[in-house]
Amino acid sequence: MNENLEKLFAGLSSKKTDLIILILTSQNIETRVERKNKSFDILVNHADMEKALWIVETYYKENKFFRLKQQLQEIPISSFKSYTAFSIMGLLWLIHALCLQYHIHEDMILKYGASALFILQGETYRAVTALLLHSDARHLAGNMAGMLIFGAPVITLAGFGVGPFMLLVAGTLGNLINAHLYKTAHLSIGASTAIMGAAGLLAAFQVTQKAKPFRLNSLVPILAGTVLVGMFSQGENTDVWAHVFGFLCGLASGIIFFPLNRTVQFPQKDLIALLITIIIIASSLLAAA
Repeated sequence: MNENLEKLFAGLSSKKTDLIILILTSQNIETRVERKNKSFDILVNHADMEKALWIVETYYKENKFFRLKQQLQEIPISSFKSYTAFSIMGLLWLIHALCLQYHIHEDMILKYGASALFILQGETYRAVTALLLHSDARHLAGNMAGMLIFGAPVITLAGFGVGPFMLLVAGTLGNLINAHLYKTAHLSIGASTAIMGAAGLLAAFQVTQKAKPFRLNSLVPILAGTVLVGMFSQGENTDVWAHVFGFLCGLASGIIFFPLNRTVQFPQKDLIALLITIIIIASSLLAAA
């Protein structure tokens, strides 16, 4: 290789350096790597500079759909490290157990379930309280698993206070819209509306991560979320429209919440959001007293 070299890229990580070298070598372009502390520079012959840039840019454009997995891996998400998610799961279990223990299960569903008829008559608190009630152990277990799979990552990404607030907003709005759709004595319970809201929030997170959110590849996480809604909306007693509206409300609110959450930064943010969430739930429970 002659010494008429120019710097093609500078300050790269070892992983990205290896990838670019592999791309250029496959196209018979010779490279040289210079190490500077913990980063690397890639040099190529002056005559190959324009071609090398075009090859690398073309590679990244052609593989932009497959970078979603890499982006997710760069964000440390572990459902099993979200103590807030486990606390929510514990609360759902405790409410169900107390209802069974004191034989008030059916009364609680009638009093706090998301009845479309009563919600339209002004009892909007039911859109919140219905998220805390479940028909049986199987229903509860399914939503607890959903909280671990979908809710916990949202909480990890948004924060221990902002995350639950986002889930509550998505679930509540989903129940309210569902009630306005039915306009009858339709009764719905369960945290699944908020769980589907979590799926929408995760899709919104991916959309808002990009510099140009509404390009074609932004549809990939939205389509993936839609498939998940379909998969988890099977079953005889499943309120499909509540799932759909939960997902859509999560997607819409997440597009607003996530950029705002990144912009607004102060130490007490999560504590305040968690306190607001608790106040909304407590006031909703007291509204029917």
